Amino acid sequence: MQQALQRLFFGMKQGMTDTQVELGTLLSLVPLSFKLDEDPIPLEEEEILTLADEVFTAEHIGRRYALIRCTNKQYLVLGEVSP
Repeated sequence: MQQALQRLFFGMKQGMTDTQVELGTLLSLVPLSFKLDEDPIPLEEEEILTLADEVFTAEHIGRRYALIRCTNKQYLVLGEVSP
């Protein structure tokens, strides 16, 4: 069990190297799409991972979120950024 956890944490740390938090605005729910600040191309649904308990509704459109780019070229939504 200890070795499995060590491998898991090692993999997570590898995936987080050379990454930085980016900010983006939620553009639409279907398809789920974000527009990163300083980036003219919106992120599409297949590029975005969300936390299991996060449910986006129409009231979330236009809000800013913190995202982090993973090594698999997907983005993980970290959470909403307060204004």
